[in-house]
Amino acid sequence: MAFKEITILEVDHAHIKEHSENEVMVPYILSNTPPDEWKSYIEKKAPAKANIKIIGKIACYKCQKDVAAIRQYGACWNEVADLVEDANRYFLGMELRRYQERGRQAEREHREEPAPREYAIEWDRYMSRD
Repeated sequence: MAFKEITILEVDHAHIKEHSENEVMVPYILSNTPPDEWKSYIEKKAPAKANIKIIGKIACYKCQKDVAAIRQYGACWNEVADLVEDANRYFLGMELRRYQERGRQAEREHREEPAPREYAIEWDRYMSRD
């Protein structure tokens, strides 16, 4: 299955949870459920203060309690979008490297593969003609 780049679709306003006096956990809805390696990457790359967690198609992100920062193209939205784009680039690069390695492996196996038996018989018959 080919990887489809992930984007943020919208904020799930109904499920914003208060984290502290000045912070909330904002659920951003993603375009599709990301692969595990993608999720691990984004969770590791996020700043410690951001505390991002990917659950299914939701990216929960700790943000200041500010409507302007939370909404589409606000500061928090943009931070999550930057992380998502970075994870997409990482994952696509990783997929490309895997694809290239499979091609190199197939080429190595092809070079090491002995000629099919029918060609050997034809070769022997051709070489034994007097």
